[in-house]
Amino acid sequence: MTRIEPDAVSGGDTAPGRLRVVHVVDSLAGSGGAENRLVDEILALTGRFDQRLVRLYERDYLQSRLEAAGVPVVALGFTGSRAGRSWPLAARRLRGLLREWRPDVVHTTLFSGNLVGQLASRPLGIPVVSSFNRTGDLVLQRALQPGVAGWKGRAMQAVARRTGRRGDVHFRAVSEYARQTNCVLFRVPPDRVTVVPRGIEIDPVAPPGGRDALGIPADAPLFVNVARLVPEKGQAVLIEAFAATRAAVPGAHLAIAGASGPAEPDVRVMVTRLGLGGDVHLLGFRPDARALIAAADVFVLSSLSEGSPGVVLEAMALGTPVVAFDIPPVAELTGAGRHARLVPARSAEALADAMVAALRSPTRDAEAAGARAWAARFDLATVARQLGDLLEDRARHRSVRVTR
Repeated sequence: MTRIEPDAVSGGDTAPGRLRVVHVVDSLAGSGGAENRLVDEILALTGRFDQRLVRLYERDYLQSRLEAAGVPVVALGFTGSRAGRSWPLAARRLRGLLREWRPDVVHTTLFSGNLVGQLASRPLGIPVVSSFNRTGDLVLQRALQPGVAGWKGRAMQAVARRTGRRGDVHFRAVSEYARQTNCVLFRVPPDRVTVVPRGIEIDPVAPPGGRDALGIPADAPLFVNVARLVPEKGQAVLIEAFAATRAAVPGAHLAIAGASGPAEPDVRVMVTRLGLGGDVHLLGFRPDARALIAAADVFVLSSLSEGSPGVVLEAMALGTPVVAFDIPPVAELTGAGRHARLVPARSAEALADAMVAALRSPTRDAEAAGARAWAARFDLATVARQLGDLLEDRARHRSVRVTR
């Protein structure tokens, strides 16, 4: 029996003695919270690991950030709309790259990235750390994400459950809620899942701009929501709540910054039906979302499902009051609601009452200070160190692997 040391399986031109990590993700879309946080983590780990990233699909908005830092990015060339058919070929193509690069550990993010990365790594004996970024509540998934209920979605889920239980796969959950629900969904023992939350850059300085380009008066109350226009983000309920808020707070405005999605037609119809065309601003994807949050009087998250919404941390770190539906991952991020106003999910009336209360709170400054202090525990450097420790721990599994 021969013990294989990590250097014995090294490849490429990486620096000696440094862990080789290959990250696999569906795409590098700038509108995705998981994608943005992954890039932040990779950049925070550049001094610790030799890293490469493989993206499966075409969206590459964040790619330049990695390349500017010297992190190579390889695109497999597949189309996201055909993910339900192309994942076996993507796994074979990735397996060839991993055989050439011979990394110490593979880190995967998002559903297709997890599935393809696990399938590609298993025959090569490479340890994998896959991420649980979303809820594992299958009923909620099928209600809010129509693709999950289709036959392709069900087939991929079935394969993912089998693959995740086989081989050397450990999971990183972004919240305790994601850990609990995905352990049930994928039938994974809890000891194979480690909670490492998402981190953010803690910068108390509010970025300039925000409302200037929107034509909103400086003294007008401004509510801001940052999320893609998809059903699980609940913006249709938010529009209904804002109509009630507008009646109590004349002159108020609502800005929604988020990429277009299948919920946009319903949102636009509701804006028109409620006569809010001049007061609701659908901004599309905005790279300056943080500036909008800083400029807001209240940040409102109407999501009905999340994994760990980093935008809530951004708002707390900037001292912007947070109002949100009381779903488990948001409760986790806000200290069981101590640092936000949480209301029952789907209740437009309760959301409107909380929006008005947050705007008029006589203790805004004290609440903001408490929220900033709480958010500091999610500092990017701290979270990246936790993720790095997990990747190193999993890589050790390969260093003690034996062969005949």
